Amino acid sequence: MITYSIKAVSESPAGISVTILADTADNANTVEYLISREFWKWGRLHCGAVITEEDYFGMEQSAAMSRAIARMKGILSYSGVSRRTLIQKLKGYDFSEEICGAAADYAVEHGMVREDVQVEHAIDTYLRRKYWGRRRIVAELSTKGYPREVIEAALDEIPEEDFLHALHVIIDKKYVEVPTDPQEKQKMVLSLLRMGYSGSEIKEAIASFDAE
Repeated sequence: MITYSIKAVSESPAGISVTILADTADNANTVEYLISREFWKWGRLHCGAVITEEDYFGMEQSAAMSRAIARMKGILSYSGVSRRTLIQKLKGYDFSEEICGAAADYAVEHGMVREDVQVEHAIDTYLRRKYWGRRRIVAELSTKGYPREVIEAALDEIPEEDFLHALHVIIDKKYVEVPTDPQEKQKMVLSLLRMGYSGSEIKEAIASFDAE
C-alpha cells in the first residue's frame, strides 16, 4: 500500500508547486508538480498532510494540463491552427491523448482557437489573393485539420459570382485571352481544374471570354 503525503507547498507567479512523498513499506519517492492556480483545487495543504490516491492522481493530471496549456499558448502565439492540428502538435510533446483533447477544448472554450474566424480569413486570402476555386480551398483547409462543416458553412456565405470573378481574373492575368490552339486550351483547362474550379465554371468563363 502506498501512502501519499505532502512534503512542501509553495506559491509563485508560475503557479503552485507541491512536493509529494509516495511511501511504501520498501521504498519512498518524491515527485514535484507545478499546477496553475486555475487548476488547483486542493485548498491550503500543509506539510505532513496525507492525501488520497485520488487526489495524488488528480494533481498529476492537473500538472500535465498546466504544462499542456502553457505549451499550447506557445504554439498559438506564432500560428493559428485548427483544433485537430493543435492536438497533433501537443502529442509531439508526449502529452496523453486525454490531456491533448482537454487542452484543445480549453483553447476553443476560451476563444484561443476560433475555427470559423480562421477559416473565413483563410478563404478570403485564397480567393482574393491566390484566386483559388472552391475545391482547392476545401482540400487545403481540410489538410490543415478544419472540419468540413465549418469550411462549407464559410464557403456558402460567398456569392458564386465572387468565384467566377476570381476565375476571370486569373485567366486574364495568366493568359490574357483564351488560347485558340486546342492543346494550349486544354493545358489552360487542366491548370484551372488544379486551382479548384469545376468544369462547368471553366466552360462558363471561356464562353464569356469568347463572347467579348
